[in-house]
Amino acid sequence: MNWTLFDFLFAGVLLGAVAFAFACLFRLKRSRAYRAGLFLFILTSVAVVWVSGAVGIVGAPANIANKLFLGALAAVCVGALLFRFRSNWLSRFLSGLALAFMFIAGASLLLGWGQAGGAWPWDVVIATSVFAILWQISAWLFGLDADIRTLRSSQR
Repeated sequence: MNWTLFDFLFAGVLLGAVAFAFACLFRLKRSRAYRAGLFLFILTSVAVVWVSGAVGIVGAPANIANKLFLGALAAVCVGALLFRFRSNWLSRFLSGLALAFMFIAGASLLLGWGQAGGAWPWDVVIATSVFAILWQISAWLFGLDADIRTLRSSQR
């Protein structure tokens, strides 16, 4: 792998953003489920960006499927910002993101994207399955927080 100065700067900015996000995360006065869901969301998002940019989930990093994964993640991030990181909406968005990852992987397998890889198709199937499971766990944690908030508001 031939890393350039830009690659190291990008990695530094990415890790710095993660450190800042985690520092903010621990200051939140929300339930443990919300903080755990947000922790997993941030960690998985960074892993997707890192893997897509470094080696690619499907074939080479320049493959269109990798850009589709990043586009789906960007859409969820925009939705999370628009809906102010409300747990019930984050739960829905992340479940949709898990489905989107599986659909993109299925399309890439059907279209033969990334066939040049030595471990194809297992690398695509395993990587997208792991990311989809992590997104779904995060969605479950946000759904748990939404249930906790609903229960607390009904007790008042």
